[in-house]
Amino acid sequence: MNTLYPHYNAHMNSALSYPGGRRESEIEYIFRIAREAEAEKKAELRAARMLKIKASLLNLLSKFHFSRTPSLHALLGR
Repeated sequence: MNTLYPHYNAHMNSALSYPGGRRESEIEYIFRIAREAEAEKKAELRAARMLKIKASLLNLLSKFHFSRTPSLHALLGR
């Protein structure tokens, strides 16, 4: 096994988190890190897309002079 990477070496030398647990192999670790990085990238893209959609909707509503109701009480006239 390649233990040149200090973060991986520290991971392999750490205590197990639960009884009967198994440490992941080097390839499992590499693939898990890659999956986590890709999931983080997807979440960032999703958040950017939602901001873009919200901005375009606010722009559209401002052109038609719609405004958001500040609260439910104002909507009900109380």
